[in-house]
Amino acid sequence: MPFSQIGINGIVNLKNLHVKNYRPPQVSVLNFLPPRHVVLGLENLDIGLGSDFTANAVPIVVEGNLIGTISGMTVALTTELLTDVTGKMNAVVRNCSALIANSHITINPTGPMGIFVKTFEPMINDSVRQRIPEIFCSRLQNLVEKNISKLFEFITKINLEDYFPKMDKSERDVMNMFISHLAKGMYVDNRMITQPLLTMDYIETNHQGEIQFESLSEPTPFYPRPMEQMFREPLSDHMAHFYVSDHLLNSMLYHAYQDNRLALKINESNLPKEMKSFVSTQCPSKKHQTFVCVGYLIPEIGKLYPDSTTSFAILPHGLPYVMFNRDGMAVEIKNRILTYAIPDDPAQSRNRSQILVFSINGQADITFSPTSESLNARMNLNRFNVRLHRSAVRGIDETSIARLSPLSKTFIAPRLSAAVEKAARFPLQDTIKFINPVIKNYDGFISLSTDFQLEKNKIESIVRKSIEF
Repeated sequence: MPFSQIGINGIVNLKNLHVKNYRPPQVSVLNFLPPRHVVLGLENLDIGLGSDFTANAVPIVVEGNLIGTISGMTVALTTELLTDVTGKMNAVVRNCSALIANSHITINPTGPMGIFVKTFEPMINDSVRQRIPEIFCSRLQNLVEKNISKLFEFITKINLEDYFPKMDKSERDVMNMFISHLAKGMYVDNRMITQPLLTMDYIETNHQGEIQFESLSEPTPFYPRPMEQMFREPLSDHMAHFYVSDHLLNSMLYHAYQDNRLALKINESNLPKEMKSFVSTQCPSKKHQTFVCVGYLIPEIGKLYPDSTTSFAILPHGLPYVMFNRDGMAVEIKNRILTYAIPDDPAQSRNRSQILVFSINGQADITFSPTSESLNARMNLNRFNVRLHRSAVRGIDETSIARLSPLSKTFIAPRLSAAVEKAARFPLQDTIKFINPVIKNYDGFISLSTDFQLEKNKIESIVRKSIEF
């Protein structure tokens, strides 16, 4: 910084500036000021600083170190929160003031001019005391305006891929491959769609609330249903209220459907060991010592295709749809299933025969239950309607095919349920601890009202990654 004392003009360079001691403010206050301002008040904080310095006033150069103390500082910072055109949260400091009860700088110059420079210590203290508020507020303004959008990025774009089960490259488990393919590049587009609204008591933000994929750029071609009941019921006394539309999941299903991420191929090679016998047309057999298989459940297949293995190609036959209602959440699915039989004899393994084409209309219910640490979700398959389209096997009807439901109810549904339960915790895990959470179901959305406690270590980690000084 430049200095001017009794006709001497020069520059003082500080290096190795560090905090020697710090006493937090005895009072910290954060108030909302409508319509978009936040006022931060810090009262009675102390800071001790140390630094090396070089003072250059041609032809004089003086080096040394200094120790500074600031005590009884009070700061008031007024910041306006704004949404920019990209949907990010930004901040503009509109006012900053700082008052100092006491400050003192002790300089320890070296060299032959040290004694002479020491005589200026009182004047230096007066000059610094006058400049501290300006310097401090300028630094604080830069810190807030430069970093507030980065701090909010973990809310406006939430990466989901990391919250689903991982798959090893050598792994052949069909459900892990399906879930890994579905989740690749998945994220929540949580950009803000309006300016934040602040009242004297709370802050309200509205977000895009869509699930997208990194590799896709197509916008979602439909909109959420109005959340009409949201304003009809009085708010409880909880600290936070979250409202989530079923549009969040429907946008994910749409983009996954468009990108062919919902297809599933099941064969003996990609089933877990305990399920491999299920696709056999004969049991027990030399391969599998079990009494439950496709040939047992549908004997007509076992008679026409003995010593064979079946495979299934499950293809979405319509866009899946999620609906929140007062009973919870329902998922409607429509799949067409192609069934093949492959002889176990290696010499005939290329002779794959399509034996069945049928469709399944199903419904799964998902229920949410909040705990102190997370938002848990559980999925149950409760409807399984079958329609037969083509069959190469005489004597088979819809009732026969419905016997294959154990594959869905004991293997596919539980694995999907486990993935849903894990993924539902993503925004909250390690970041926030719920206190007395309450879930309410509405037509088109759900609400979560809760008191909370922020997890200090996680929040500090987010701040450290985001802040640039």
